[in-house]
Amino acid sequence: MATPRFTPYYRWLGEMLRAEITQGAYKPGDALPTEYELMRRYDLSSTTVRRAVHDLVHEGLVYRKAGKGTFVKRSKIEENLLRLTSFAEEMQTRNIQAAFRLVRAQRVAASAEIARILQLETAAPVFLLERVQLANTEPIALAQGFWRCDVGEQLAEHDLNTVGLYDAVERDLHIPLVEADEAISATIANAEMARKLKIKRNAPLLVRRRLTYTTEMRPIEYTITFYRADQYEYKIRLSRRGA
Repeated sequence: MATPRFTPYYRWLGEMLRAEITQGAYKPGDALPTEYELMRRYDLSSTTVRRAVHDLVHEGLVYRKAGKGTFVKRSKIEENLLRLTSFAEEMQTRNIQAAFRLVRAQRVAASAEIARILQLETAAPVFLLERVQLANTEPIALAQGFWRCDVGEQLAEHDLNTVGLYDAVERDLHIPLVEADEAISATIANAEMARKLKIKRNAPLLVRRRLTYTTEMRPIEYTITFYRADQYEYKIRLSRRGA
């Protein structure tokens, strides 16, 4: 394919690869052709190919793995903060397949903090539901949910490897979920989190703490979710009146 006049070869190649990625010829996770393959395919020098790929890496469109090649980077999943939605609902709006891997479903004694948040007596029983959340089969979050026992034990009767909890609460248990308070912070993965999320220890994580209420502002669930920072981000639009 002829290059446009006056366009540097490295820029032309970069635009070619960028277009192929955008059009889906190379999907997230796919390897780009090797440097040698690109040199032969387009009759270019190694310096030109290396410069074009370097620019794509700098843009964040692809990434290199030492000794393995260059791969198309996955876009981060965005969650809009304006609505109370579950993980499964968020994935559905993006045509991403949501799945879960159950880690624990058991009654535990509430810590002083959890009891205070859920308006229970200290050491009162709560039901812990811990699951790894997967997007298109890839683990991106670890959710540790503390539910009032009467609700959690009913949820545990479902297939927790497939069901969306909010859907089950509202559809099957007929409990409306009205609103929630959220706080977002950051941390790093300990050894256990790293193993469950298949990431390196000390990798950055986003932490979302959500307290969900049913009618009459009765707290029903307190969930701490640890998101892989390389795969997930939050997005919100702000407005300024009179500006």
